[in-house]
Amino acid sequence: MKNVFINELNKFKKIIDNKFEEKVFYDVVNADKFHTFMDKYLCAFQNYSRGGKRIRAYLVELGYEMCTRNYDERILLPSLSYEIFQTGVLIHDDIIDESTTRRNMPTMHVSLGNNHPAISKAICIGDIGLFSAIDAIIKSGFSDASIIKAIEHQIRVFEVTISGELKDIELSTLDEYKLDDVIEMYELKTSWYTFIGPLQLGAILGGASSEVLSQIKEIGLAMGVAFQIKDDILGIFGNESTIGKSNLSDMQEGKKTVLTNHFMTNASAEQISQFKKIYGNRKSSVNELYIVQRLFKETNTFEYSNALCQQYAEKSKSIIRSMNIDDKYKNILLDCLLYLCDRQL
Repeated sequence: MKNVFINELNKFKKIIDNKFEEKVFYDVVNADKFHTFMDKYLCAFQNYSRGGKRIRAYLVELGYEMCTRNYDERILLPSLSYEIFQTGVLIHDDIIDESTTRRNMPTMHVSLGNNHPAISKAICIGDIGLFSAIDAIIKSGFSDASIIKAIEHQIRVFEVTISGELKDIELSTLDEYKLDDVIEMYELKTSWYTFIGPLQLGAILGGASSEVLSQIKEIGLAMGVAFQIKDDILGIFGNESTIGKSNLSDMQEGKKTVLTNHFMTNASAEQISQFKKIYGNRKSSVNELYIVQRLFKETNTFEYSNALCQQYAEKSKSIIRSMNIDDKYKNILLDCLLYLCDRQL
């Protein structure tokens, strides 16, 4: 059965990819005003933006169409804005996580030398992305009042995303934590950044009512948690070609997730002892990953996490079906949820 969301996403992806190839990003950041030495860094940013699925960019456009029932070329720059924002965030996130690959390529700080100067450069390049994302909205051509609302919203998304990152870092230092802590981190770091943020940005520019914005928030909260649980399952049970990064990274980093919370709550003392020797050890290898997979299956952690993912997906479906929008857009959102939660291991 054809997935409408994937079809629409792929069409819009070509448009956004072309915008990057046309070096629209250079126009956004006023590249001609930079010193010549900056060319290589702007080029590095553009290259790093390649290979993305463009889901967030499309959700900006979808949020706009949900409210206007029309396509408007002015929404392209706000959509591009979200991809620029995402690239900046990912550069910073890879430094925090000490990741070496992203989208099957070296991360920015690794490609620049993987030393202190390289990390410093990558932080600065990521900063350019965050500020340029706002510039893209300013240049979009919408009314001043709409642009102000959109910028206020996007700054709020920046703030919430950063607070989610801080929550993630905080959890990484704790031996004891609750499921609610993990879910809160998912909502702050993933729900807002990946779903609520882009959908609301497009909806705001499309003149959305407060009711629609509120519904988008509720849909996005549940969808984001479902998406992140699935992502964390893939982080342990997926393969590198599926997740676009090393399938050892979550284990070596010691990432705190729904899976680890369930395991620590239900495992025996012997299982926990074995797990702690592996999880969070930067030297853990593929053989240790197989042991973690086995431990998660022995404690029903794998099954539990999949079931919880589906619970949040069903909650999101229920809200989507109740929305006062055209069935066309309901179906796209439902297919988006299906696509995100049914990704293969």
